[in-house]
Amino acid sequence: MPLNKVFLMGNLTREPELRYTPGGAAVCEFGIAINRTYTANNQTREEVCFVDIVVWGKSGELCQRYLNKGSQALIEGRLQYDQWEDKTTGRRSSRLRVVADNVQFVGARRENSDGAAGMGGQNQQNSYRNASNNGNQGAYNRPMPQQGGAYQQGGMPNGMPPMPQEAFNPDAGEDDIPF
Repeated sequence: MPLNKVFLMGNLTREPELRYTPGGAAVCEFGIAINRTYTANNQTREEVCFVDIVVWGKSGELCQRYLNKGSQALIEGRLQYDQWEDKTTGRRSSRLRVVADNVQFVGARRENSDGAAGMGGQNQQNSYRNASNNGNQGAYNRPMPQQGGAYQQGGMPNGMPPMPQEAFNPDAGEDDIPF
């Protein structure tokens, strides 16, 4: 049974380039560098593998928005081998690249030109710091994103009430797990 699946984690070698097909589909392309350290003849050596990545649709738009050169990403996808003939020189060319099915952003957030982080900015970081200083504990009691990037203390998005504090106490009630 054939299987074409890859998992790669590396740093972007260039800014993600977002384009749109004539049909309106988003396609984002970037490269990543994957470092490998090994020992040969009692010397530690490092080799780098450069891989081209293509991401389609909404995932591609998010990659262009939140990743930049140097960002670390975990890529899950498949290998794609392309062949073509150059129309000007008539020379045959080929390339092997990864078509990403899933991209996970790893590491620090990217800084925008205005100095705010790409996924929420300094205000979000300060909100989390203030929430922990006010005695709130647990993920459900942290400030949650609302429309337009504003944060509300204690509640969940879409008007949901905050998670009760008893939910985080393992001794608060019976254990419903059947094993």
